[in-house]
Amino acid sequence: MKLRDSNIEKLGQGTCYDALIIGGGINGAVSAAALSGKGVKVALIDQRDFAGFTSQQSSNLAWGGIKYLESHDYRLVRELCLGRNHLIENYPSRVKEIRFYSTIERGFRFPPLLLWLGTWVYWLFGNGFTKTPRWLSRQTINAEEPVIDTSRFHGGFEYSDAYLHDNDSRFVFQFVRSAMDRGCIAANYVESLGARREEGYWITRARDVLTGKTLEIRSTVLINASGPFVN
Repeated sequence: MKLRDSNIEKLGQGTCYDALIIGGGINGAVSAAALSGKGVKVALIDQRDFAGFTSQQSSNLAWGGIKYLESHDYRLVRELCLGRNHLIENYPSRVKEIRFYSTIERGFRFPPLLLWLGTWVYWLFGNGFTKTPRWLSRQTINAEEPVIDTSRFHGGFEYSDAYLHDNDSRFVFQFVRSAMDRGCIAANYVESLGARREEGYWITRARDVLTGKTLEIRSTVLINASGPFVN
């Protein structure tokens, strides 16, 4: 609490920050860490706990968006796959590869061969970074997963994505802590009351939710990373 009180006092001292980030979920936290790491003078506020809303209710998956192949969003799938690979490579103790075992029901809207080819396209979009896909015949499924009733299935396939096996909120706070270690002034339970432009700067009115005290934060750039509260 002493650190929080000290940071709130610094926020209200009239210092002009290069960037004020509103919202301490994963997007705000990563932005704060990236900018602080490059020497930018950053402030970060959140009206709740850091990672206290959407970023603590994730699926914990770091995936390449295989479902977007159906809508032909190939560029998006490519970017997501590369992002997933980057997470696996740079956070090996937090983000790990995970295999998905999927069956193909008879009468499905796509033929089994097309789905099978789709898993290889997905793997290639990810530069072959993960284990290769695997076709699963009914016999293979019966042998490996006998609990599955294969009477309605053609077969299936197995492919890889990644997952965050650690707590998602802790993962987010790692970036907040990294930003603070590099000079970012961060405080939670500080609510934005709106901002105005004045002489080329953003003046953001904010309120300490715990005390009701109001303050103004001056910044050159204002980053709205408020997720569902963006409006």
